[in-house]
Amino acid sequence: MNIEPSVKQRTTIRDVARQAGVSVGTVSRVVNGHPSVTDAKRRVVLQVIAELGFQPDTAAQSLRRGTNRTLGVIIPDLRNPFFAELMQRIELRAKERGYSVLFASSDEQAESEEELIANLVRRKVEGVVLVPSNRAETIANPGGVRLVVVDRHIAGHPFVAADHRAGARAAADYLVSLGHRRIACISGPERSFVARERLAGFMDVMADRFAEADLDPATYVISAPFDYEGGRQAAEALLSGTGPRPTAVFACSDQQAIGVLRAAFDRRIAIPDQLSVVGFDGILLADLVAPRLTTAAQPMALIANCATDLLIGGEPLDNATSHIFPCTMVLRETCAPPA
Repeated sequence: MNIEPSVKQRTTIRDVARQAGVSVGTVSRVVNGHPSVTDAKRRVVLQVIAELGFQPDTAAQSLRRGTNRTLGVIIPDLRNPFFAELMQRIELRAKERGYSVLFASSDEQAESEEELIANLVRRKVEGVVLVPSNRAETIANPGGVRLVVVDRHIAGHPFVAADHRAGARAAADYLVSLGHRRIACISGPERSFVARERLAGFMDVMADRFAEADLDPATYVISAPFDYEGGRQAAEALLSGTGPRPTAVFACSDQQAIGVLRAAFDRRIAIPDQLSVVGFDGILLADLVAPRLTTAAQPMALIANCATDLLIGGEPLDNATSHIFPCTMVLRETCAPPA
């Protein structure tokens, strides 16, 4: 007589709940990384999952949700290293939570964002992280997908960003503390929320000082694209002017600041002996240029983790919620007291 070997039954979520002494809902929340579970219960459930070898049926979960455990990320410019690093941080956090990520770029075209969101909705993403274009003033959300706005504020949506204004104040304060008085600012595009906030922070510190020194702010503030060439051209204009040359430059992006370094090199202006330079963002390249760039660094990991967790959390999103994180001054080699 042949006896068929017994087939081991698959461990179910109910088995885990029974052995852990918790509800099925609690096990589900632990599996999905929901923050509402206490650390003590989470540890017990995870231990039982390991002991029983429980494997969640992700395909079934996706069918029930009508999604595929995927998030969408839309950025305005793939060439901008800040956004590239932000995407990497979001992807790392999503992987930790068991999600994959689809990326898209609007190429700074506000009219493309609605179409990109609609495309991601058709691919059943559970939520979208959007860094809006500089010209975006409103955002249409086809399908009502969970949406979190990052870096550039749009009213009516949850917002996660660095404190741009306070970061710029810290950069200007640092240059003032070194003894600089003729401090120039290379701002970003005039329609950009980020550029307006950083310029406002700079002027919080410098408005009265310009007035006391009888200096025209228009001479020391120039708007330019956030990229390397924008910074280089703006620096050329600042360094070739007829009035007193600035002894320091605050650039509203690290890319611009690196452009300033190039313009100073071309003019044989020594950094930092003859000109101090501070950037903003904290991209990896800032630590690789020579001299190494002093910058107001955004907390990219905190921003990425917060935005990702908001999408995955499952709780209703409060469209009035803002999560603002402080910047950190990273002091390197491009600043010194004025000669």
